Amino acid sequence: MAHEFHSFYYDQMQREPETEDFRVPAGTEMTPELLQRLIDEFEQAHKPRYEYLDAAYRGHYAIFDRAWRRKPDYKPDNRMAADFAYTITQTFEGYFIGVPMTLSVRNAEGMPDSRKSAVEAFIAEFTARNLQEDVDAELSKMASKFGHAYEMLYQDEDGMPRSIAVAPLTAFMVYDDSVLKRPLFFVRWFYGDDGAIKGSWSDAAQVVDFARTNEGFAFGEPSAHAFGSVPAVDFRQNTEGRGLYEGVLSLIEQYNAVLSEKANDVEYFSDCYMVVKGKELDESEIENIRENKIINLFGESTEGLDVMFLVKPNADGVQENLINRLETLIYKTAMVPDITDDNFATASGIALKMRMMPMSNLARNKELKFRRGVQERMRLLAAYPNADFAGDDWQAVEVTMHRNMPDDLQSEASVAGQLSGIVSEETQLSVLSCVSDPKAEMQRKRDEQEEKADAISGGMPTNRTAQADDTEEEGTNDEGSDL
Repeated sequence: MAHEFHSFYYDQMQREPETEDFRVPAGTEMTPELLQRLIDEFEQAHKPRYEYLDAAYRGHYAIFDRAWRRKPDYKPDNRMAADFAYTITQTFEGYFIGVPMTLSVRNAEGMPDSRKSAVEAFIAEFTARNLQEDVDAELSKMASKFGHAYEMLYQDEDGMPRSIAVAPLTAFMVYDDSVLKRPLFFVRWFYGDDGAIKGSWSDAAQVVDFARTNEGFAFGEPSAHAFGSVPAVDFRQNTEGRGLYEGVLSLIEQYNAVLSEKANDVEYFSDCYMVVKGKELDESEIENIRENKIINLFGESTEGLDVMFLVKPNADGVQENLINRLETLIYKTAMVPDITDDNFATASGIALKMRMMPMSNLARNKELKFRRGVQERMRLLAAYPNADFAGDDWQAVEVTMHRNMPDDLQSEASVAGQLSGIVSEETQLSVLSCVSDPKAEMQRKRDEQEEKADAISGGMPTNRTAQADDTEEEGTNDEGSDL
């Protein structure tokens, strides 16, 4: 049993979450008893962690629990939360997959051009039909929230392959116990109107519906699928399955606590107590002071009379320092910069890249996992009966991820110009972020030059020397003239 961030989760939920995947011996068959055990274990040991991560993303933090550090009724009790989990996730996702990834087909050995064109057409058609850019964005966001996410493949009513992103809140994969960790089952479920669990599980050959009854789980009739393997892909954020903001949840909760206490202090100072020493005020005098905001105490015995406000010691400086320190630690530990910071906005060139380096490293690690997931998707699609994409065609598909960040074209153009004559033209063009395909850009440049050359020579005689010679032979000088 592996426990991640156990002290924090134990403090918040009084339990330690389970983060290990389900493993069973190879060749195990799914039975109602096994399914019952797996779902019960998931809901007891795995699901609380996912629910807490999901709640944090939606802005539901522990501070909003009314039993959390409850204050007496006569004291201010503000509950405020900074939505760091959502902000960090959206910032990273915009950088990582804000520009959709592209799939291309390389010239694999022995693949004719006609076959390559058919594979490209299949990928384009599947991407458009499945709205794949949106599915990929959802998979990436779920992986950032929960540490991983599932893509489930299925056959639509037209008999075409489709896929959908599935959150791990009510789904899990079951693997064998070998070193290869092969998927054996994919289980997903939901709660019906009657509160009973309903869903389906899949293996390498079939999909089986199930429902929980008073006697346990009951299986429906199996239906075959044609994906050749378990029709689901596990997209992971990293090897550990750690969420993007999971490591800073304790800092976020503490930030919310300090921010709320700050608001309590502000409210306290705006409603502080008045002290009148040396005189007893009757009810009418108190009401007059409260309503008219005027204090006019006089008489023969005013000696020793003192009117003042009861002031609480001010800890504003300490609170501000702690708030600033926590905010800095949250962004630094999450490895996602605060792009709204003024210093960040004015950075350019190398300075900008250095500020983005931690998030770039984070994105690079996720990219390796994401590419693997896309390749597994392509392998499952290649097993589906389709003449245009089959067999080993999936191995020729290349996945290219694009970073969404501001570009310093002036610096890039300067570097590209300095590389002239030192490196090839293709390498020179690859320096420019505005050039996505250097080879295609080189071809466009050649075509442009040819068009310009044709425009210059178009309509103009190209044998002017020969015409000049003919003119001389006709004799236009004085000696050869008949005049």
